[in-house]
Amino acid sequence: MAKKPPPLDDEIRALYHGPLGEFIAGRQALAKRLRQAGDPRHGEVAELRKPSVSASAVNQLFAREVRAVAALVGAGERARAAQRRGKGADAAALAELVATIRAETERLTGRGVEILAETSRAPGEAIVERLRTSLQALALDPSTAAVAERGWLDEDLPPPGFELLAALQVAAAPARPAPRAKVAAAPAPSPARKPGKATVHRLDEARSAAAEREKREERKRRERVERAREELAAAETDAAAARRAAERAAGEAERAERDAAEADRRAEVARATARAARRSADAASEQAAAAEAKAARAGEALAEAERS
Repeated sequence: MAKKPPPLDDEIRALYHGPLGEFIAGRQALAKRLRQAGDPRHGEVAELRKPSVSASAVNQLFAREVRAVAALVGAGERARAAQRRGKGADAAALAELVATIRAETERLTGRGVEILAETSRAPGEAIVERLRTSLQALALDPSTAAVAERGWLDEDLPPPGFELLAALQVAAAPARPAPRAKVAAAPAPSPARKPGKATVHRLDEARSAAAEREKREERKRRERVERAREELAAAETDAAAARRAAERAAGEAERAERDAAEADRRAEVARATARAARRSADAASEQAAAAEAKAARAGEALAEAERS
């Protein structure tokens, strides 16, 4: 039976909990190690998205404020459960949960700003607002349960729906006391008062404005994501071109080194040949000198013989 590969959850979580500036290098190192180990998941790791600055701040809160984030998410779950119970819900308890969610969201937003300021300058208001919105979504939006469970974000979360927020506010509002009945005579029951047209109009306008804000934020978020993806694709293209250029340069360097080594070898052979030729020339010169001396002596002997 093939051995089951070890889970990656902890390593990916550690990657997202690390410094934002080290994310790319950490992702590449993890993908390389998996590739060298023959693990097919290296491609999945290589495609992990670098989080935005605000999402990275939430990831730091997941890492450093474990209990506080868990308490915020738990308070949101209890508030939604109480709201679903409707009339059976304890309005006072629900109001306390809503107040806790608000207070903890603001406290954790401030803590996230502090963490960002540790490694860079203080974030702008847009980043702070996206950080706050992601924390609200983790607390109030049930669709973020899986994200809260894994403990990291790769992008900002959209704001929780206006209808959910309005429902929580209404459910948490204290009930108005019923008017006292007159002693003289019990009044006939009056029909339930419906909200006036102006009130309904204002509510509709508020809902429309909130929906429009959500659409704008979602559109802006998608544009940011698309720009980030385009920048990532361009960076990866540049990196691939740089790698190819480096490989070509390395090949040319290897060829130059081989040519230089061959030239050195040939030069050494030529030097050895020259040394041998010099030795032969020196020996020939010595032999020529000896022959000339011998010839001189022979000449002298001949002259002596002729005189006698």
